[in-house]
Formats: sequence, C-alpha cells, structure tokens
Amino acid sequence: MGPGSIIVVSRGTEDTVSIPKPVTRILLNLETSVLKHALPENDTGRDVEFIPQWGVQDRQVEHVIRALEADLEAGVPGGRLFGDSLLCALAVHLQRSYAVTPPRLAKPGNGLPRARLNRVIEYIEANLDREIALRALASIAGLSSHYFSELFKQSVHVSPYQYVLRRRIERARQLLGQPGVTVFEAAVRSGFSDQSQFTKIFRRLMGVTPTGYRAAL
Repeated sequence: MGPGSIIVVSRGTEDTVSIPKPVTRILLNLETSVLKHALPENDTGRDVEFIPQWGVQDRQVEHVIRALEADLEAGVPGGRLFGDSLLCALAVHLQRSYAVTPPRLAKPGNGLPRARLNRVIEYIEANLDREIALRALASIAGLSSHYFSELFKQSVHVSPYQYVLRRRIERARQLLGQPGVTVFEAAVRSGFSDQSQFTKIFRRLMGVTPTGYRAAL
C-alpha cells in the first residue's frame, strides 16, 4: 500500500495487518449514528455493512480525513459544525462507494422552501454564541444532514459552516464597534471560545486583526 491508501472495514471485522517499517497512519472509527443520521431515510435498522477495501486510492476520503485531522490539531476553531459537515460528507461517500447495499439518493431540489430556510436562519442568529450542530439545523428543516447541506447551499450559495462562520464574524464586527466591549468579549459573544483562534479567523476573512479593525473605525 502506497501513501494515501485507505482501508475500509465494517464494525466487528477482525484482521491482522503486518507493517514492516514505521509509518504514520490515521485511524477513524465512525459511530453507527454518524452513518445513519447522514441518510436516515435509508436506515434499515441494521449496521451499514461495507465491502472490505484494502489499500485503495480514494482522494475524497483522503481529503476529508486530512481536513478533519487539521481541524482537530488547530483546536476546532470553527466549532463542531465544520467537523459535522465533513463527517456527513464522508458517511455519504463511503455508503455510496463501498456499502454492500448502496443507499438510494434522491435528486436535490432547488433549495430550501422559504419558510424552512427562515426557521434555520432564525435558529442560527439566536445561537451564534453557542455550539451549533449540523444535525440540529437539519432537524429544524425536517431533512437528513446530507440533503439539508445540499439544499442550504443551493439557497444561500455557501455551506452551513461557511454561513455560520460569516455571521459570527459579522456579529464580532458589530461588537468591536462598541467601545465598552473587549476583543475577548467580542470573541465569546460571537461563538468563539478562544481569542487566538478568533483573531486568526477574523484576520483571514477580514484581512486585519480584530484590534486593527477596531483601531480603524
């Protein structure tokens, strides 16, 4: 197996692997709930069974796992929504590509109905300073995590994670315009638990640090 190779096995599988020299590996255990909540309409009540894969090259799986690794190493700066979105995409891809019984996937429509979209946006606005889970947003829309993500992006042209991140930065900008609010307080009230991570994300999106932004007002 070369660099980037993946192994996919079902829960309960027992195998022996011999590795003749030191290598760096990433082991990802997907809980059954992750697979089922991504596509609940295909839930049969049984575990998802995969056709065993040994040493296959799958760029999409590699990309998602490395993105998860980078997010964890960075301290999950965007909250759990980014990881939720990655895991949902991975769960759908694995089932489509390697499940013994591939799921039936309906064709996405033309975005979320206005009433459902408004309910989701209202929930986001009311909870910007709290942890927001993809499953919660999907539940409000009455959809699976997978279809919600697709339809939400069609409606607002960015992913749920990107939308929430932009709204948090916008709230932080408003708070930074208030003289009595510290940078740390602006970070916390915008949903960022760590000021250094808030500063990095703010600078990446705005091109200036929160302190520099406030000084320029």
